[in-house]
Amino acid sequence: MLQWYALHAKPHKERQVEAALTARGIQVYFPTVPTVPRRGRPASRAFFPRYLFVQADIETIGLWTLHYAPGAAGVVMFGGIPARVDDAVIAALQARLARVQSSNGAGQVIVDQRGEIVEPGDRVAITSGPLADLDAVFDRRLTATGRVRVLVRLLQRWTGVELDADALQKTGGLPRRDLTRGSTAR
Repeated sequence: MLQWYALHAKPHKERQVEAALTARGIQVYFPTVPTVPRRGRPASRAFFPRYLFVQADIETIGLWTLHYAPGAAGVVMFGGIPARVDDAVIAALQARLARVQSSNGAGQVIVDQRGEIVEPGDRVAITSGPLADLDAVFDRRLTATGRVRVLVRLLQRWTGVELDADALQKTGGLPRRDLTRGSTAR
């Protein structure tokens, strides 16, 4: 019986695993999200780094086929039993990521480091650069190459700052830190 399973890959070997299993006629789903296009970098990145999903009948092909595929670190298992993934979870993930990719291709959507869609007014954390670890509010996309504008509370007022979208991570709730006092903003 065909069932979806989670497969753990060696670092940066997801595409190798995908190619090896696809060549054997096994259906593989490697979820990716678009990234800011730059020279020398792929146009997408893994949504779940080091993980893929495989639809297979383990009784027919044997667990070893998945476990020892080139680039694979093994099948995700709990208590010695391969972890099954519900068809509805895969379908929902595929639908959501297809929506992100089609919207991003139109130049409308910004996706953070975790693959979350960031919209104007969303709270975000700046994860790299001179303003790392500060909270901000996403304002808008500036360029097709991933430059964005966020608002940071600076000297008791909101100040616009431009940075790369890949330096953001969507958060919830109120800002944790404020440059004016180094405390929680009110």
